[in-house]
Amino acid sequence: MNDRVLPVRPAAGGWQSAACRGVDMTTFFPAPGDLATVRRALMICDECPVRIPCRRYALDNRERYGIWGGLTEETRETLIRIGPPPGVSSGSVG
Repeated sequence: MNDRVLPVRPAAGGWQSAACRGVDMTTFFPAPGDLATVRRALMICDECPVRIPCRRYALDNRERYGIWGGLTEETRETLIRIGPPPGVSSGSVG
């Protein structure tokens, strides 16, 4: 592991307990085609206690790159394009 880690700022919603804290940031910003790293990131997100707020943050802020809240760039793009499910306000997709 190198000295580059994904910074997670303390904020409302318990970001300080995020599972990605201290993990090499390249895990969440893998090289194109690096499916093993994508799977590793998704496994970390799967166990994260702040996965849903992270996912909402990424969707609300239209994060274009990386894996956030267990969603890949492609999945977020699709969710943003199709919009929220019926009965869900636009600010809380995910």
